[in-house]
Amino acid sequence: MARVAQLLSAIGSHGTVGARLLDLSRATGIARPTVHRLLQELQDVGYVRQLENKRYALGTALFHLGAAAPSPVRDLAAVRRAAQKLSDACGDTVYVAILQFGAAHYIVRTEGAFPIRAQSVNVGDTIPLTSSYNGLILLAQLDEDAREQHLARLEHDQPDAWRTTSLTEHEQALRLALTQIDADGYVYGADVVMPGLAGIALPVPSSTGRPIAAVSISGLESRLPAEREPELLALLRATADEIARFID
Repeated sequence: MARVAQLLSAIGSHGTVGARLLDLSRATGIARPTVHRLLQELQDVGYVRQLENKRYALGTALFHLGAAAPSPVRDLAAVRRAAQKLSDACGDTVYVAILQFGAAHYIVRTEGAFPIRAQSVNVGDTIPLTSSYNGLILLAQLDEDAREQHLARLEHDQPDAWRTTSLTEHEQALRLALTQIDADGYVYGADVVMPGLAGIALPVPSSTGRPIAAVSISGLESRLPAEREPELLALLRATADEIARFID
């Protein structure tokens, strides 16, 4: 059962793009013949499906099973209070998102006192991982192959605000952001997910070692200058640690 759990977790980390048999063997440390046998058994019960490109993704039977499982967010009101505390401290918009179906699902948005707000995402929205600062944090938790699959869809997932900019330029900005996350554990900057919008985001710590949630501060570019980075990062880290108490 432990190997099955490892395998399902590895498949799930690739989202809807799917994973190759080789990827799954490397990620789990399970021999390829054994992975192939387990995949066949999981396909038989609908927990795994094979895509047209031969990759493996989670099956629809898991959707029904998951519907009966508790939410990883144990106390949404507490998460909202932590986010509001951060908004009050920094004056800007704070978002909390979780990884869901290979996308960023937004569960909290709180506002600070600054009158001009950057409300680019609403609570309840589920958007591509390349379309927000929190999404980039969640994208960075995936392996290299899964990242490339998401970036390859940028032409279809690109927000309308980027349509006047070349696709190549946008992709370069996203890749630089992912490099920063890999190196520093967070992203900070402007004109990454949307022109004129700045943000800072980092993962919410997880007991499993693979974060499924992220928290961010977003605002106009003038609101998040480089000199505010240390202050905002400290506030954000404290908030992420607090939120981690309420998300499994």
